[in-house]
Amino acid sequence: MAQLSVEISAKIDKLLSELGKAKTALGGIGVAADKLVSKLKNVGEKMSKIGKSMTTYLTLPLAAIAGASIKMASDFTESLNKVDVAFKSSSKEVRKFAETTLETFGIAEGTALDMAALFGDMATSMGIPTEEASVLSTSLVGLAGDLSSFKNINIKEVTTALNGVFNGETESLKRLGIVMTQTNLKHFALSQGMSDNIEKMTEAQKIQLRYAYILDKTKNAQGDFTRTSAGSANQMRIFSESVKELSVAFGEILLPYFTKAIT
Repeated sequence: MAQLSVEISAKIDKLLSELGKAKTALGGIGVAADKLVSKLKNVGEKMSKIGKSMTTYLTLPLAAIAGASIKMASDFTESLNKVDVAFKSSSKEVRKFAETTLETFGIAEGTALDMAALFGDMATSMGIPTEEASVLSTSLVGLAGDLSSFKNINIKEVTTALNGVFNGETESLKRLGIVMTQTNLKHFALSQGMSDNIEKMTEAQKIQLRYAYILDKTKNAQGDFTRTSAGSANQMRIFSESVKELSVAFGEILLPYFTKAIT
């Protein structure tokens, strides 16, 4: 238990560091952030002194935080499992990519894994080989981050829209400024030296056509997160996603203890 308190204290210190960076980048988050930092410092000081008596000081708010962190850590593990199942031998590349998405696209590692698994599962179920599916899926995750930044909309909404690559749904894509009608797809296919007889294409070929079309129509958005990462909106996005990653790390410490307890 003493070791657990030391690990928790270290995580709180890391969170304080992230809070400080975000506050500086945003020119000061304000009184609310100051109060949060103060409270975390107090908790960190207590945790470092508690040792074997940690349970004496465990409060309901801390228990709630621990419960949420355990849930996020459990979800993270499930996302890793989904990636392994969806991409099989190519899962290592997807995992490695997800470790970089916070800085490059403003997407927490667990969120990136979950998005990639969703895209990959749809891709492989429609006949695309796992290696090709891993490239396609990670590309779509990155595009989602850039579109979320460029359009200033929620990443979940962008992910739902990009599902149109696989299911052909076009209405939600319009919210991103992408008009993917059958006529437009036929004209695009011809411009790329492909057949305009879309109806006779395999599902895998249709996916590749829609993917190429969407990439062509989102050129302005591609790379937007990197270009504008210093702005307040994207700094706040990085801060928010950083807290998610820290929560997962905190939960991973507690999860073995929690599993033993319920067992």
